Amino acid sequence: EKLNSSRDQVIGIVLIFGQSVMSVIQDLSEELFMQEGGVPPALLMGMEGLYGLIFGLVFYIPIAPFLGEQPSDVANDLKNGKMIGLSLGWTVLVTITGIFNIASTGVTSSMTRNAWKNVRTCVIWAAALIIFYAVGNPELGEEWMIPESFYILISFIVMLAGIYMYG
Repeated sequence: EKLNSSRDQVIGIVLIFGQSVMSVIQDLSEELFMQEGGVPPALLMGMEGLYGLIFGLVFYIPIAPFLGEQPSDVANDLKNGKMIGLSLGWTVLVTITGIFNIASTGVTSSMTRNAWKNVRTCVIWAAALIIFYAVGNPELGEEWMIPESFYILISFIVMLAGIYMYG
């Protein structure tokens, strides 16, 4: 089991690195399309969604069995009304977030947008702390731990100071 754990960690790191590289290419392309090409953010988001759907399906169907999923299982899950509602809600959320992200790149730059993306981590941590103490379920959220939480808080303060200085 420990071997699987180490293997999964390596796979996770490789996937995160690959996602980071692709994200850089996407962000710079968005900036180029909007600032040099004059493409409206909503159109760019629609194009990304359409291409994402097409390429996602083309790559997902042959790769899914290697990831432990069967496309037929996903199709069966989508027959469930609750799953359809969750899927539609997720689609709306991702679309709105994407339009905000792309629009912010259009009026600033991909560098500025990505510097401010780090604030997400602070918000997630604060929300996890609130959830832990508000819900009372030790499996949800994150507990304030001494001294670890102070290190995290100091790190966030340094990060936010850097973002503020950047611009």
